[in-house]
Amino acid sequence: MAVATLSTGMVGPSMGLAFWDSLPIIVVTNLISCLLPGFFATFGLTGLRMTTFSRFSFGYWGNFLVVVFSMVSTTGCVTAGTGAAHFDGFAVETPTGEAGAARALSFIAVIFSFAVSWTNCAADYNVRMPINTVKWKLFLATYVGICLPAILVQTLGAAIYSGAQGNPSWEEAYKTYGVGGPLALALKPAGGFGKFLMALAGLSSIPNNIPNNYSFALHAMNAGPWAARVPRIAFVTVGFGVAIIVGCLASLSFESSLQTFLSIIGYWTIIHIVFVLEEHIIFRKCRWDFYDLDTWSEPALLPFGWGAMGAFCFGFVGAALGMNVSWYTSPIGGLIGNGANIGLELTLGFSALAFPVLRGLEVSP
Repeated sequence: MAVATLSTGMVGPSMGLAFWDSLPIIVVTNLISCLLPGFFATFGLTGLRMTTFSRFSFGYWGNFLVVVFSMVSTTGCVTAGTGAAHFDGFAVETPTGEAGAARALSFIAVIFSFAVSWTNCAADYNVRMPINTVKWKLFLATYVGICLPAILVQTLGAAIYSGAQGNPSWEEAYKTYGVGGPLALALKPAGGFGKFLMALAGLSSIPNNIPNNYSFALHAMNAGPWAARVPRIAFVTVGFGVAIIVGCLASLSFESSLQTFLSIIGYWTIIHIVFVLEEHIIFRKCRWDFYDLDTWSEPALLPFGWGAMGAFCFGFVGAALGMNVSWYTSPIGGLIGNGANIGLELTLGFSALAFPVLRGLEVSP
């Protein structure tokens, strides 16, 4: 159980969704979105990590976008657990009409982004597995390992936030101590064992960020031949330092900055997924023998990346038209209730339409 996952479940009630409205969103969205990291985990059997494999769709030079945004994603994950202390208000109600739809869409975007963020590194942990590993078993293990804990802990987060509604002691504990306040009160009847569980919850941020630090170094080493010569521990140390700084700043009061930051991570991940999938399905015909994996480090034998870079820009145009954060309501997102975050859906549509066209122009004689 990680505090970041607990905090993610609290987002729905903090937006005004009742617990019984938040619960189906948590369950259904996770069941669907976790299919993506489960599928991409099987790509590790190629022997290439996700950031490296992306060169076949983004191109050698276009892949620098993958490197930069993947590094940002791994350093930003630590901030997810710091934002919960700054959720304002306890007005939890059953959503109705356009206002309810806007809240539901925004919460779906949060849960979806949390789950699919694993896609950027899901393949990294399987590159040394035997090539004859059964793919469906690898997919199932990854899917269950991400989906089940996310549903359980996010549901607990939604329950804790909803439980604070109308309970003065829980509400005061939450305002004073953030996530840990009502969690401690909930575990208080367990006595010493409850304190032990609180200690484990507090320490959960350490193992939860080990994969982030590990993947940060792997992403950075794809920046070029020079980066591959840098000791991995140096990148791990830098990534850890940046994550601590960002996390401390976010824990102060920068809720709007945090919301924007995590939204961008979600938009980026959608673009990454779309490009790799469309390259694999449309241009490689789902055939692994259509990839010359030995050329992964040869710029002259890989695409330049013009198609991916152009489609990347189109994807973020979609995000700008659909996003809804504290300081900006997009033209289209603002049409739904008081503003809904539909940036993910528009990013998906824009990038999915643009990439086949621009990539096709790039590969045409």
